[in-house]
Amino acid sequence: MSNRELIYRSLTFIEENLRSDMSVYDISRRLGFSLYYFSRLFKGITGVSPKSYMLQRKITESVGDVLHTDNRIINIAYTYGFGTPESFTRAFQKIMGANPSDVRREGSADRGRLLCPITRDTIAHRQHVVKSEPELVDLGPVYLVGLPFYYELGQVDDLSSPWQKLLDNAAAIPDRIIPEKYYQVQYWFADQDTESIFFYIALEVNSYKDIPVQFTAKTLPKQTYLKFLHKGFSNKVGLTYQYIYEEYLPETDYKLPHLFNFEYYGPEHKGPYNEESVSEIYIPVEG
Repeated sequence: MSNRELIYRSLTFIEENLRSDMSVYDISRRLGFSLYYFSRLFKGITGVSPKSYMLQRKITESVGDVLHTDNRIINIAYTYGFGTPESFTRAFQKIMGANPSDVRREGSADRGRLLCPITRDTIAHRQHVVKSEPELVDLGPVYLVGLPFYYELGQVDDLSSPWQKLLDNAAAIPDRIIPEKYYQVQYWFADQDTESIFFYIALEVNSYKDIPVQFTAKTLPKQTYLKFLHKGFSNKVGLTYQYIYEEYLPETDYKLPHLFNFEYYGPEHKGPYNEESVSEIYIPVEG
């Protein structure tokens, strides 16, 4: 088994042992590494040290216990393998910006400080995200005709079924631009939670003339956008969005007042399951 595969396995071990006192040293021995080499390999592949990652994951998981159970803080500390309640409180304060008692009393925690598990897929996003500086572009208006639908983000199926419906019926859309230009728009309402989203898949048209009743027209407004590139399978585009919203945008001053973003599948897009496909992602921004 390659060293990379062993590091992937270590991520599973960490998740399985968050509620224990298993240490990074224990995991390195289990995988046949010295602590030094394990730490170097782990950080090289994940971008974070195993000690820091394990600590952040323990605290992230403990937040749920603090908020949603009546367990005493001292018991939660021991559950997650901390030697003393004081060491747990210090780590919690450092990572969450507040101590566990205050978080429990207020009934909420800063979700931006929580760390989701690193997985094989999240590591693979380095292969899909084109991390060059995005291009700032002015576009629009763009006239689209297509099919809207609602999607629960917890669903395991991809979007191949609605896309096939659009492709099968594209010829019925009058005054579409030839060769066809395909778009996928995600939009939401100001009070909408993060567990669901509206999708709209469409072709660009010259005008809204004689639109068949089965289709819906939407206009992307004239707007300034950040243009990112996604390389690889279309169903992995979420990894690029993760990079955009969790790594790139937090370090900028761009404002995000708009309630949509979209993808454009241009001449470099070679199909949804082609590793060499490149699609474009547009995030509307204001400086």
